[in-house]
Amino acid sequence: MRELLDTPTQRRLHILEQLNEVSDWISSNELAKSNNASLRTINNDVSYLKENWYPHLLIETSKKNGVRLQTQPSSHIEVVYRYVLKNSEAFRLIESVFFDTTLSIEKWGEKLFISESSLYRITSDVSKSLKKYGLTLEKKPCRVIGKDEFFVRFFYTNYFFEAYQINEWPFPSDKKKTIQFVKDIVEYFNEDISEKDILLISYILCISLTRQSQEFFIEGYDKSIFTKKMYHSLDRNADNLADIAKDYGLVINDQLIYDLMFSLYYHLINWHSEEEYLHVTKEIKHLMKNIRNVFDFTLTNQLSDKIENSMKHTYLQHTIYPYPNYIIFNKSFYNAVAIKKLFPTMALVIEQELIKLEKSTNFPWHTDYFYEVLCTIMIQWTDLPTLLENKKQKARILVMSSLGHDHSDFLSKMIQKNFDNKALIEPYTQSVIFIEDIPKEYFQSYDIIVSTFDSELLPQDKLVVIDDIPSNSDWGTIRRAINNTHQLDEKVVTYLNNTYY
Repeated sequence: MRELLDTPTQRRLHILEQLNEVSDWISSNELAKSNNASLRTINNDVSYLKENWYPHLLIETSKKNGVRLQTQPSSHIEVVYRYVLKNSEAFRLIESVFFDTTLSIEKWGEKLFISESSLYRITSDVSKSLKKYGLTLEKKPCRVIGKDEFFVRFFYTNYFFEAYQINEWPFPSDKKKTIQFVKDIVEYFNEDISEKDILLISYILCISLTRQSQEFFIEGYDKSIFTKKMYHSLDRNADNLADIAKDYGLVINDQLIYDLMFSLYYHLINWHSEEEYLHVTKEIKHLMKNIRNVFDFTLTNQLSDKIENSMKHTYLQHTIYPYPNYIIFNKSFYNAVAIKKLFPTMALVIEQELIKLEKSTNFPWHTDYFYEVLCTIMIQWTDLPTLLENKKQKARILVMSSLGHDHSDFLSKMIQKNFDNKALIEPYTQSVIFIEDIPKEYFQSYDIIVSTFDSELLPQDKLVVIDDIPSNSDWGTIRRAINNTHQLDEKVVTYLNNTYY
């Protein structure tokens, strides 16, 4: 829904994402070209980022190198998106009409201090954007409705989760009581889910209660889809639920409970058939087995079940809500970019397996959910980063210095100290004065040549030139070179060759 943001904000977020993705300097000319903007506009945008989004972000500028982003240790890029979301007139309107469905659009314009001309434009833009989510913005009274009430609830769950996360609590019920109630029903089902999912379910609960208080209920379902255990999970906590519902002006009854069951247990009740469930389960298990086999990894049944259940959850969510599960900040994409940098081969294997899974299940696993599944596997398979590092062959590095053997030995020890688990480092022990006499074949056994001097006689595709005393930038360059050549074993290479060629 970024189209609801003004053009400068959209461009600034894009610049921010470009800077974050490369983790290095980008020239202002390159930013201007990729954003279809003038150099002056880009420079103004960069100045805005530096002045307005500090201290969350640190933007460095250099006439020689361009622009570089550094996230402060105590902050995160996500903070900026929350700030943008909560300060946008369009999103303020969307949030406001959720809590109060009695006012006309004109009254909201007055209340939010939006001019008449701006209100007309914003209303038109919001209406167009909401249509992409199966939603409609009514104006008298002003409220968001959907052809399916669940669409409204899940849309607002994504909005509030993105805008507030764990930092704030925008609902009338007590945060601790609400989350404890959710934990109780999750424990009753013996589900092993993350803190993030606990919070998401808590948001769904509060949003459902808010909609019920406005007399919006989910319709058109058969009560027989619910199990006794689902009903009992809420009924056994009826006193706690009644206490929470009271904050929304509600009294517990069967209509409310069945409505909540659909919202809370959609991931358990929406299989079209037993055959569908068995087929999807089988194919997901096959994907996990293939990944384990490629790397010769073992995985406990508990962890495997957790990952598989998360993927089935994604499948069911899409069947009843086939829309993006973010508003302006795709956190899965953001995390996946980092994962692909750190573990490129694993990311490639997962991507290829998702392409196969998409074909076998006729579901957009790769097209729509690659980033989400990649993050799920990497995060929930808790020892996977360690397993991957242990599988890699160490990069072979030759260190050369124009200051002589003692200095190349000194540099080798510094590099060894920083990258001992990733590289085999060897100082060049001969004189470099007659570098032209070194046969080209000599360098073939090395992955990286770290040198304090540049020379066309050195293999340029392997060369990393550093200062006599390596700078922070030099260490970053060496690290990236090692990560790029820190290869996995032959079995993985064979898999990728067979997949791509």
